Amino acid sequence: MTRNRRHPFGVLLNEVSAVGDEFAAMFGRLSQPEAAAFPLNVWQDENAIYVEGDLPGVDRATLDVTVTGGDQLVIRAERPAPNPGEGAAWLRRERPVGRFARALALPLTVDAEKVEATYTNGVLKVTLPKIAAVKPRTVPVKVGE
Repeated sequence: MTRNRRHPFGVLLNEVSAVGDEFAAMFGRLSQPEAAAFPLNVWQDENAIYVEGDLPGVDRATLDVTVTGGDQLVIRAERPAPNPGEGAAWLRRERPVGRFARALALPLTVDAEKVEATYTNGVLKVTLPKIAAVKPRTVPVKVGE
Protein backbone atom coordinates (compact mmCIF):
# COMPACT_ATOMS: atom_id res chain seq x y z
CA MET A 1 0.00 0.00 0.00
CA THR A 2 1.40 3.36 -1.00
CA ARG A 3 0.65 6.45 0.97
CA ASN A 4 0.20 9.83 -0.68
CA ARG A 5 2.42 12.08 1.30
CA ARG A 6 2.64 15.80 0.70
CA HIS A 7 5.95 17.49 0.84
CA PRO A 8 6.08 19.52 4.07
CA PHE A 9 7.26 22.60 2.20
CA GLY A 10 4.97 22.15 -0.82
CA VAL A 11 2.54 24.91 0.15
CA LEU A 12 5.39 27.28 0.97
CA LEU A 13 7.11 26.53 -2.35
CA ASN A 14 3.86 27.20 -4.22
CA GLU A 15 3.46 30.55 -2.45
CA VAL A 16 7.08 31.55 -3.16
CA SER A 17 6.57 30.61 -6.81
CA ALA A 18 3.39 32.73 -6.99
CA VAL A 19 5.24 35.71 -5.49
CA GLY A 20 8.03 35.22 -8.03
CA ASP A 21 5.46 35.23 -10.84
CA GLU A 22 4.00 38.50 -9.52
CA PHE A 23 7.45 40.13 -9.39
CA ALA A 24 8.23 38.93 -12.92
CA ALA A 25 4.96 40.38 -14.21
CA MET A 26 5.53 43.65 -12.37
CA PHE A 27 9.10 44.09 -13.60
CA GLY A 28 8.05 43.07 -17.11
CA ARG A 29 5.52 45.91 -17.12
CA LEU A 30 8.07 48.35 -15.71
CA SER A 31 10.72 47.40 -18.25
CA GLN A 32 8.32 48.17 -21.12
CA PRO A 33 6.75 51.51 -20.15
CA GLU A 34 5.94 52.39 -23.76
CA ALA A 35 3.54 49.46 -23.95
CA ALA A 36 1.68 50.89 -20.96
CA ALA A 37 1.55 54.38 -22.52
CA PHE A 38 -1.27 53.47 -24.91
CA PRO A 39 -2.46 50.35 -26.71
CA LEU A 40 -2.14 49.92 -30.47
CA ASN A 41 -3.93 47.82 -33.06
CA VAL A 42 -1.95 47.20 -36.25
CA TRP A 43 -3.11 45.41 -39.40
CA GLN A 44 -2.48 45.46 -43.15
CA ASP A 45 -4.12 44.77 -46.46
CA GLU A 46 -2.64 44.79 -49.95
CA ASN A 47 -2.50 48.60 -50.07
CA ALA A 48 -1.43 49.83 -46.63
CA ILE A 49 -0.57 49.22 -43.00
CA TYR A 50 -3.08 50.65 -40.53
CA VAL A 51 -2.40 51.69 -36.94
CA GLU A 52 -4.99 52.70 -34.35
CA GLY A 53 -4.06 53.96 -30.91
CA ASP A 54 -6.22 54.94 -27.95
CA LEU A 55 -5.12 58.32 -26.62
CA PRO A 56 -7.94 59.66 -24.44
CA GLY A 57 -7.25 62.99 -22.81
CA VAL A 58 -4.45 63.89 -25.22
CA ASP A 59 -4.57 67.32 -26.84
CA ARG A 60 -4.14 67.16 -30.63
CA ALA A 61 -1.45 69.84 -30.41
CA THR A 62 0.81 67.46 -28.45
CA LEU A 63 0.57 64.60 -30.98
CA ASP A 64 3.57 63.94 -33.20
CA VAL A 65 3.49 61.17 -35.82
CA THR A 66 6.80 60.47 -37.60
CA VAL A 67 7.86 57.88 -40.16
CA THR A 68 11.61 57.34 -40.31
CA GLY A 69 13.43 55.37 -42.96
CA GLY A 70 10.11 54.25 -44.41
CA ASP A 71 9.98 51.34 -41.97
CA GLN A 72 9.52 52.83 -38.48
CA LEU A 73 6.54 54.69 -37.05
CA VAL A 74 7.00 56.85 -33.94
CA ILE A 75 4.02 58.32 -32.12
CA ARG A 76 4.68 60.90 -29.40
CA ALA A 77 2.09 62.56 -27.20
CA GLU A 78 1.56 64.25 -23.87
CA ARG A 79 -1.26 63.79 -21.40
CA PRO A 80 -1.61 66.35 -18.61
CA ALA A 81 -1.75 65.13 -15.03
CA PRO A 82 -5.27 65.41 -13.64
CA ASN A 83 -5.82 67.44 -10.51
CA PRO A 84 -8.34 65.69 -8.25
CA GLY A 85 -8.92 68.86 -6.27
CA GLU A 86 -7.89 70.15 -2.91
CA GLY A 87 -8.30 67.70 -0.04
CA ALA A 88 -8.79 64.73 -2.40
CA ALA A 89 -6.60 61.62 -2.19
CA TRP A 90 -5.88 59.22 -5.03
CA LEU A 91 -7.22 55.68 -4.55
CA ARG A 92 -5.92 54.34 -7.85
CA ARG A 93 -3.85 56.03 -10.54
CA GLU A 94 -3.24 53.84 -13.60
CA ARG A 95 -3.49 56.18 -16.59
CA PRO A 96 -0.05 57.35 -17.69
CA VAL A 97 0.56 61.08 -17.66
CA GLY A 98 3.29 63.31 -19.05
CA ARG A 99 5.23 62.80 -22.28
CA PHE A 100 5.33 59.34 -23.79
CA ALA A 101 6.10 57.67 -27.10
CA ARG A 102 5.71 54.41 -28.98
CA ALA A 103 8.10 53.29 -31.71
CA LEU A 104 6.83 50.59 -34.02
CA ALA A 105 9.02 48.74 -36.49
CA LEU A 106 7.02 48.23 -39.67
CA PRO A 107 7.24 44.86 -41.44
CA LEU A 108 7.94 46.54 -44.79
CA THR A 109 8.75 49.89 -46.35
CA VAL A 110 5.92 52.41 -46.67
CA ASP A 111 5.56 55.58 -48.72
CA ALA A 112 6.33 58.19 -46.04
CA GLU A 113 5.12 61.05 -48.28
CA LYS A 114 1.58 59.61 -48.41
CA VAL A 115 1.08 58.71 -44.74
CA GLU A 116 -2.15 60.13 -43.29
CA ALA A 117 -3.20 60.50 -39.64
CA THR A 118 -6.54 61.46 -38.09
CA TYR A 119 -7.44 61.98 -34.45
CA THR A 120 -11.11 61.65 -33.53
CA ASN A 121 -12.69 61.08 -30.11
CA GLY A 122 -9.37 60.10 -28.54
CA VAL A 123 -8.45 57.57 -31.23
CA LEU A 124 -5.45 58.15 -33.51
CA LYS A 125 -5.68 56.42 -36.88
CA VAL A 126 -2.61 56.26 -39.12
CA THR A 127 -2.68 54.95 -42.68
CA LEU A 128 0.73 54.01 -44.07
CA PRO A 129 0.49 53.23 -47.82
CA LYS A 130 2.81 50.51 -49.08
CA ILE A 131 5.26 51.44 -51.81
CA ALA A 132 4.41 50.08 -55.24
CA ALA A 133 7.28 47.58 -55.21
CA VAL A 134 5.82 45.90 -52.11
CA LYS A 135 2.23 45.55 -53.33
CA PRO A 136 1.34 42.17 -54.80
CA ARG A 137 0.96 42.15 -58.55
CA THR A 138 -0.83 39.53 -60.60
CA VAL A 139 1.22 38.63 -63.64
CA PRO A 140 -0.81 37.61 -66.69
CA VAL A 141 0.25 34.34 -68.22
CA LYS A 142 0.42 34.39 -72.01
CA VAL A 143 -0.12 31.38 -74.19
CA GLY A 144 3.13 30.38 -75.87
CA GLU A 145 3.41 29.33 -79.52
